[in-house]
Amino acid sequence: MALNPWLLIVIWGIILLILTGPMITLPIFWSRRKPDQFRDMPFESGQVPQGEARKRIVMQYYPYLLMFLVFDVVGMFLFAWGMSFTTIPTGDSLLVLLFLFLLGAPLGYALKMALDRENW
Repeated sequence: MALNPWLLIVIWGIILLILTGPMITLPIFWSRRKPDQFRDMPFESGQVPQGEARKRIVMQYYPYLLMFLVFDVVGMFLFAWGMSFTTIPTGDSLLVLLFLFLLGAPLGYALKMALDRENW
């Protein structure tokens, strides 16, 4: 006996609701309602908070992270494009080149940030 594929999707949805429903609804009933000065303090790994909480965080490795992500995506698509280069039409190759050109914008931004001395 073959099961209808839609029936399997409905069964999956019911199981999903049964498993995730309590995780979403129980905190509504168990959470505190009144403000508490001790619980609303900033968490400092068990220590008493000291100093100003708002400081500028130096993002000196952010440009390199952005460049890594861009090069990773570019490398993945260049590999797939190179494997099928001889079999795909020219119009599709132009779309891949347009996509790679559009990825140049975040790469240029990351290079600009990497050269900015304020981040260092």
